[in-house]
Amino acid sequence: MNETMHPVHIDTRIVLRVYAAAMLTTGALIVLWGPMWFGTELGGVPWLKAALVRILGSVVVAAGCAALALGIVPEPEWRRQGLLWLVIGHAVVAVVAIVQYVAVPDVPVAAAVSTLALSAALLLFVAWYYGEGADGRFGRMLSLFGDTAAPSTRHLRSEYERGIRQAAAQEERHRLARDLHDSVKQQLFAIHTGAATAQARFDAEPADAREALVQVRESARQAMSEMEAMLHGLRAAPLENVGLVEALKQACEALAFRTGSRVEFVPGELPPSEALPPGAQDALFRLAQEALANVARHARASHVRVTLGGSRRELELVVKDDGAGFDQSERAQGQGLSNMRARAEECGGRMEIASRPGGGTCIRMTIPATAPDRADVRIYGWRALLYAVFAGYFLTRILLVSRSWDHRLAVFLPLLLVNLALFARELVAYLRTRTLQEARR
Repeated sequence: MNETMHPVHIDTRIVLRVYAAAMLTTGALIVLWGPMWFGTELGGVPWLKAALVRILGSVVVAAGCAALALGIVPEPEWRRQGLLWLVIGHAVVAVVAIVQYVAVPDVPVAAAVSTLALSAALLLFVAWYYGEGADGRFGRMLSLFGDTAAPSTRHLRSEYERGIRQAAAQEERHRLARDLHDSVKQQLFAIHTGAATAQARFDAEPADAREALVQVRESARQAMSEMEAMLHGLRAAPLENVGLVEALKQACEALAFRTGSRVEFVPGELPPSEALPPGAQDALFRLAQEALANVARHARASHVRVTLGGSRRELELVVKDDGAGFDQSERAQGQGLSNMRARAEECGGRMEIASRPGGGTCIRMTIPATAPDRADVRIYGWRALLYAVFAGYFLTRILLVSRSWDHRLAVFLPLLLVNLALFARELVAYLRTRTLQEARR
């Protein structure tokens, strides 16, 4: 299971609210009692240090208010981008405090600020990196300002989603109308023609009448196969693995009847149904329907190979033909391919297209498994143990520090906190995946 499918994504709302509570409490304490802790005089001026301490406390309170406001943002990606800015801000504070501590080692406040700022920056970075919707790529740091054209309200987002559903329904009706026209209607016309021929030649030419009746039966069988494939496509109940294999088999037979091509269907080993996202089989069958319809309308292929298989990690469908193909660099992809790609992405999958003029087309659709297996349980367990060992090491080094704000403490304390956070995350993942494994037995 790759990192993008980790069973525990850190909720950035909780992180921001905990951070806000800590900053508001700390800032209030500094404003109220900070002068008693750090003194009042600075440079011979009474109460100057107290004023600076209270200003520092108010800045900490302001940071807590900003984090609290960011924590109620509904869009996870916007929260993560704001969280990244908090990481950058704390890193700047840590760097400045470290420089001051190096210049004046006898000032313990600089050492304390550098340690706390660096600890907060690393913990916030862990929350950003493993937050909801995270994909584990540092490239997201390049888009700090987000998409300015994105919808800013729930109303706009719901309208957009409603429009997408309506467009998908309209596209499905158009596809069904095309399939009925290209397949069943043609078969019914052939049945009508064959029956009329048999009726006209029944007495005078019985051999021709019998041949016409044979054609009527063949056309009726093809029409029944076409209708069964369409009914599978319109079924309301979700497909399981067995239903998916049978539905794809009938869809391939219907394509062979419709085009006269040699259609080969090769089913393989599939991941367990419970390991796949909800509706994954149904989405994959819809993708296969659209791909086979494109083959029937455009490819003019003599051989089509449909492969369904996968592993414990993913479910994969490949539709390959030796037809006309197209130039991907010059030909704009139509709405059908865009809908197929969007449908795959809804299940967390992806679609790849390879085609060239005269060289056929290959469409590969992959949907990753989401349920963990035994290997994942072991991986999370070993990770939790590794982070626990690191945390124990850093805790031991901190206990060996002789002075209150030794430079080693400024390094080991942030590393200890980060390893404790990662240990907790991997431990929760281990317990959750182990529970899911036991429930599947």
